[in-house]
Amino acid sequence: MDPRHRILRCTALLLGLIACASGAWAGDDLTLVSTGTDRSADPPGAFGELLDRIPNFGALELPGFIPSGMLRFYSSPHFGDLIHRDYLRVPVGIRAKVTQELELHTEVEGYFTHGLGDTDNGYGLDRLRVGGKYEPTPRTKMDTAWSYGADFETPVSRPPLELSDGHRHFMPYVAATRPILRTWKPAWKLTGYGSVGADILAHSPLPPNFAFNQLHTNALSAVAGVARDWRYFNGSFSVTYATSSLISDEHGQVFSLRPTIQIPLTKLEGRYTRLILILGARSTWGPDGNELGASGSLRVEFRVNGSKK
Repeated sequence: MDPRHRILRCTALLLGLIACASGAWAGDDLTLVSTGTDRSADPPGAFGELLDRIPNFGALELPGFIPSGMLRFYSSPHFGDLIHRDYLRVPVGIRAKVTQELELHTEVEGYFTHGLGDTDNGYGLDRLRVGGKYEPTPRTKMDTAWSYGADFETPVSRPPLELSDGHRHFMPYVAATRPILRTWKPAWKLTGYGSVGADILAHSPLPPNFAFNQLHTNALSAVAGVARDWRYFNGSFSVTYATSSLISDEHGQVFSLRPTIQIPLTKLEGRYTRLILILGARSTWGPDGNELGASGSLRVEFRVNGSKK
């Protein structure tokens, strides 16, 4: 291997690990049982993406809406790529609280060969994501909290085929959370949440390359779940359904179940850095077959500016 390529690869890996120390690190799902390939899709995305959509997630405030004027930097290297791909993907992004109710974010993903596969050379940028979320403040703690947002994602440059589905995605959504059964069972500390959204596809110059159980056209999706706080952790159970029947000529359906546990490793009050361990499982049924998987991630949030929360 060319020494220059080896140096560039090591430098990129080092930068990715440094970014983890000041951002949010989310690992890929690990497929345990599958009737197809190991390149899976779980609409509307990973659990970390759902956390960023829904407002006021439980008493632990995951992810917690940052105060006005504050920035949150993050990176989420896909370390599952060391097993499943010839390239390691390293997204880097920033979330900015413009006003008390408006957040904007942008993310760019880079990639480089890790040397564990058949490909020796290659690095660059493969994806750009931009979006925003509007979250009005509830009148009381018992009110339903709402968030309205949209994301746009597009491939950039000409990355390797395995790193992109070859399409641009426009993804509007509405999400909500609300305490439930607080009158009858206040000790349970239950919070219900839900999200409804769409995934509008447009062709890019790249060839199509859809993942396992990823719908091949425009689709609608819905997520419903319930979360509960215990003394040392927060547990949740999500049901996801996606269909292309209502807004396209295709009739694909994807259904999935996802139990998750979030364990705070640091106290949340008055900190600029928060560390949360997230463990989960996933069972998916779709047009490509059935799939069972598990996931684990370490979410680190580093915030700058603004006042402490």
